Amino acid sequence: MTSMTAARPTQGATDQIRLTDDVARELASSYPVAELAGAGYLAGPDGHAVAGQMREPQLNDAVRQFGRCSDTNDVNAFYQREEEQDEEWRERRERTIAQYCAPCPIAAACLELALRYPEEPRDLAVRGGTTEESQLARVAAETMRLSAARGRDRAPGEQRAERLTAAREVQTLARTHIGLSVEPKYRNKNHADTRAAVSRLKELQGQHRRATGWAA
Repeated sequence: MTSMTAARPTQGATDQIRLTDDVARELASSYPVAELAGAGYLAGPDGHAVAGQMREPQLNDAVRQFGRCSDTNDVNAFYQREEEQDEEWRERRERTIAQYCAPCPIAAACLELALRYPEEPRDLAVRGGTTEESQLARVAAETMRLSAARGRDRAPGEQRAERLTAAREVQTLARTHIGLSVEPKYRNKNHADTRAAVSRLKELQGQHRRATGWAA
């Protein structure tokens, strides 16, 4: 496991991403959101690297628990008002970025969530210190990365559904196809089908446990 102390961002080097994908992935998977935010790993260039490796529930937790915007009632500060002139909005959103986003410990996580699951262009708002125009440009430039990240977000739910389907198949086969009234030739085939279904279920369970760290 990577030491957070050893890998902590250094002062004066925030203009470039220094973390490799492997290190960012290990940080995102090994430490809780509170520790990542407290160590500075969810803001700045390093934050973008780590946030890109996080899953949607982690990103949501970061915004909900540590976002500077989460305890304000001034939600409209992040959106252009109807009939508001563009120049006036640009000035106002710069104040919003300076007040809320610049000091926010999870700005990179906020932006990653916005890029991964963008709103309609007309509903876009300042997210993670980034303007609507910049968000649209990044979504267009990072299409493949964001698509892969959304796929990883969906994977746990899809895998769980697959395991439940396999478990139901085992139960159905066990209840229906191994009675003594079934002819031997069919009973033997049914036994083989049941063993295959059990093997498939164990395989899926093993994959899940290895992926979540329960087995080597």
